[in-house]
Amino acid sequence: MSDRPAVVPGGTARIEIWSDIHCPWALIALHRLRQARARLGAQVTFVPRAWPLEWVNQRGTPHDIVTTEVAALASHEPELFNKYTEDSWPSTFIPAFELVAAADRTGGAELAEHVDYALRLAFFRDSANVSIEAGLRHALDIARAYEPDCPADAIISVWRTTNVRADVAADFEQSKQVAIQGSPQVVWPDGSTTHNPGMSDHFWRGGLLRINSTDPDEPARLLHGRCLPSCSASTSRKFKQTHDLYTWYGYVLRDHEGFCGL
Repeated sequence: MSDRPAVVPGGTARIEIWSDIHCPWALIALHRLRQARARLGAQVTFVPRAWPLEWVNQRGTPHDIVTTEVAALASHEPELFNKYTEDSWPSTFIPAFELVAAADRTGGAELAEHVDYALRLAFFRDSANVSIEAGLRHALDIARAYEPDCPADAIISVWRTTNVRADVAADFEQSKQVAIQGSPQVVWPDGSTTHNPGMSDHFWRGGLLRINSTDPDEPARLLHGRCLPSCSASTSRKFKQTHDLYTWYGYVLRDHEGFCGL
């Protein structure tokens, strides 16, 4: 379990997302959790925790596995993914993790969440090489869509001049005390965890990813059940209406998880 408080200043609950930035499954999970938060009006922050697979697996990011996963996942969340077209593939994702740490040092967990999400979009959607400063700055431009006052220059300054690598390393050391099945691993405020919500029914065969079933509504159900057990009647009605709408359109399909960390 994390040693960080379950509630951040202002009464906002913390939900920790242990993952790698290059993990497409983590992008889907975070995207759906953010959407659910907006629908439910939940006062939560999705706190990014660094779990670099290049440190876990002792090798660089595998181009063939990631691109195969993206091809299989793109139809599930089309707006999140495009074919990677940049000539240079990121040699490491540690600078991206460091940028998230710099954002946390600059503006706290909420700013770090937006920068973390923006980095994933920069890589998967926009083909930005997030191992170099130009790619990191592109991500900060994206982050302004979610935090208009995102202090990009201040974050870059912290990234350049302070030991943010120590923050990434501290997370990685702490991850050894967390029951991480793979990326992403969601740690709820009560200490319970969920691996790859709604996207865990898959397997690899013949070098291809095979997805059996998906459950796109599971992140919203989990968010409601784990974080809003005593929510207001209006929030409960909002969740029921959203769930009924998804069921009406046949959206409860069931989905799957990923290589990431397995």
